[in-house]
Amino acid sequence: MQILRTHVPNSANNYNHLAYCPQTRVAAAIDPFSAEHLINLAKAHNVVIQQIWVTHEHHDHIRHVGKLKELTGAPVFAPTSCRGKLAADHWLHDEQQLFLGEHQITHLLTPGHTPGHGVYIYTDTDQNDNDFILSGDTLFNAGVGNVNSGDANILCQTVERLAARLTPRSRLYSGHDYLVTNLRFTLHHWPENLWAQQTLLVVEQQTPDQRNVQRWQDESHYNLFLNLDSDRVKQLTQIQGVDADSTRQRFIALRRLRDQW
Repeated sequence: MQILRTHVPNSANNYNHLAYCPQTRVAAAIDPFSAEHLINLAKAHNVVIQQIWVTHEHHDHIRHVGKLKELTGAPVFAPTSCRGKLAADHWLHDEQQLFLGEHQITHLLTPGHTPGHGVYIYTDTDQNDNDFILSGDTLFNAGVGNVNSGDANILCQTVERLAARLTPRSRLYSGHDYLVTNLRFTLHHWPENLWAQQTLLVVEQQTPDQRNVQRWQDESHYNLFLNLDSDRVKQLTQIQGVDADSTRQRFIALRRLRDQW
């Protein structure tokens, strides 16, 4: 399975994605902010949108779900935890399998950013360079989602679960282009991090559509939320009066720092 990523103009810095089967050229549109933008992307790459996958109910992720369904006839798949928040044809449970062309993808319930949130994980047993996660607003490059309508403690549990699930070569496709901002946050608190320095030098010269797709092994080097046991994060959060032995409290304190930055 392959991914087409596109930065949506005049959005909240949203990325929209098409996941597609190379053999059959059928595609799923993820969190459609702009139906027209996704339809044009599909036409340009000779794929046909036959499914719509939703990660959560925030407006910028479901803005054109109805319009895209009307234009394509594609059914809508969404986390069962989003019932009552949006309209869907199929409600997805934790660990539920979806099929797109000749490929299979796993849906996981990932609360935290919002009470109802899901992600889509693809694992290629033959070639792990093809592994990926469509993470919505749960995971971002060099960061994690906010908890303005969620819970930081629950998000921490979700991130721990995903960290144990993803392979080092998994590509991270998030719902927004926050990579430059998040790397600057890392370097503000961890200025000697060479991985963050080198990555920022490259990606800040790129447009959002050109931005390098980061892999999970890259994230582990500079994403502060994946380095909760590091001396740097322990020192940083101890300054906030956090118990040094509590991973969850360090996560919550770090999320608070990111909110204030």
